[in-house]
Amino acid sequence: MSKAATSPTARLLQNSRLFSLPRPLPQPGLDAPTATGLYRGSDTATTPYPTYQAIATPPSSRFRGDWGLKRALPAKATSSSTPHIRVRAHDNTEHITDFGSAADHTQTSAKWQELGVPLLMRQARGGRDNPRVPISVFEEGLDQTDGGVERTWKWNGPWLAGMKEGEFNLFIKKLVARRGASGQKDINGKSSIDEFREFVRERIVDEEIAQARRQAQDQGDILSPQRIAEMRVSLRLDDQQLSAHLLSIRTDHAKDNLSSQLTAHLTAFLDLPPVTSGATSNGPTPYAVTKGLQSLLTGVTGGNDLVDTSPPTTHPSAGLSYLRSAAIMPNHPLHGPQSHRAPVRARVLRTRTSATGSEQFAKVGVAGVVALDSASSTFNPDNRIPTSASDLRLGEPNRMASQLDVELKGGNKLWVHPNTAYIDEKGRIRLDVSRGTAEAVAVREGDVDFIHEQRAQSFTGGMAPFGVGTASRAPPGTAGNANYGVGLPDRRRPAFGQAQAQRAPESAVWGQGGQSGRRQPDYSSAAGMGRKREEVRGFDEVLGGKGEGMDEENAMRRIRELADGR
Repeated sequence: MSKAATSPTARLLQNSRLFSLPRPLPQPGLDAPTATGLYRGSDTATTPYPTYQAIATPPSSRFRGDWGLKRALPAKATSSSTPHIRVRAHDNTEHITDFGSAADHTQTSAKWQELGVPLLMRQARGGRDNPRVPISVFEEGLDQTDGGVERTWKWNGPWLAGMKEGEFNLFIKKLVARRGASGQKDINGKSSIDEFREFVRERIVDEEIAQARRQAQDQGDILSPQRIAEMRVSLRLDDQQLSAHLLSIRTDHAKDNLSSQLTAHLTAFLDLPPVTSGATSNGPTPYAVTKGLQSLLTGVTGGNDLVDTSPPTTHPSAGLSYLRSAAIMPNHPLHGPQSHRAPVRARVLRTRTSATGSEQFAKVGVAGVVALDSASSTFNPDNRIPTSASDLRLGEPNRMASQLDVELKGGNKLWVHPNTAYIDEKGRIRLDVSRGTAEAVAVREGDVDFIHEQRAQSFTGGMAPFGVGTASRAPPGTAGNANYGVGLPDRRRPAFGQAQAQRAPESAVWGQGGQSGRRQPDYSSAAGMGRKREEVRGFDEVLGGKGEGMDEENAMRRIRELADGR
């Protein structure tokens, strides 16, 4: 058969390197616009997760417009720094390939790989005495989809708590079919009432065996396989006992509602997402549940008691990262191992104070993801508060997160450390960030002289506390900043400062640190050399031997004697 005689579809498959594209995912539900305008929905807004496959082509093929599709794409529409497209339709009635740029999601994926942030399971808020430890999404007890395990991240049944009334009625109508010849209502599909009864019978036996194993372990014993086989035969209920048990749990269901054993049996049999404890009552009563609900209706997040928790629409990692932990130590090529990872610049998208009102946290953008700046909730935006040297060095992050500077080139930005992240039930990325430390920012910018200056001016030899400046600190080696000896200046005598102020000349007046009015002894002048300076405990006691202060001349003579004696 000649090539001209073949069909257009055959010629397309012969000349195309792209055979087919995966079916697009359903569009995620975006926030609807409200009367206040805080949430806006748009058809052109970036979706929380990609729904179409992103396509790339080599530069040589892109120059010719060859993307492996039915027809070549114009180079003017595909020439960009990120040549990635998404195809909505290979062809339409106007013989046009419907495509668009996919750089919004491909760039987010590339930036996320550069951040190296692990994805963890969403945890409930733990108390101070019982903190919650983050769990990786790739733990063996969570990262599986087998039907025989107790906890999975994906279920075959729908999420009943998130269904509307019409959807729930349609689900019930499809679930229950007409009565058969036996007079029993069969469940649609391979499941039936008889299978449900057999499932409950086996479930009761498994629960009794599990309880017997726990009791044997408490006594230091173990159940043998022969004993387990005997228990499966002896504990198996007959039809009359099973009917009585089902009638009993149906009666208890009228009182316990979602906390009943009947709910647990139906949830496990139909493979429905778990019902959290927060949704079982009108108030926060996480302990008012039965043992069956505690064992089988635990949330996928390990007991999350949030009422609005729903099952995830994708894998908890969403394919963004495959790291299991953030416990890594970055190694700088010049400065060696670092205690903090390299910070990144975050753009302030919404400050705490704006035209529409004030919020508790500022919203920042990190690698295409919106995060909350929790440190901004404790800052008081008062212009009278002096700005410290560390704050100026970091670009004044508190003021950047509090007030919008329209004249600043590039907008408000601040340094942050991406810590952890998780994927919520709607497929959105929830990122946790913290403020960048002064030392990590100095290493990132390559200006480490600031670190040495801070260490030289601090008491402990480490970095000065964040937000605390050193401009008002007394010079090193003086009574106000004693960095020698074994103790701090002795200021416990009430009349000591007043006596020194009276003996000081009129010209020696402090003007820093809010101590204007106190007079400082002038030790540099000839008149002040004969006066006694402030006593420094430890140094004077070691040199004087009598616990009394020494004048400067005797102190220097004693220091030379000790140095020559070595």
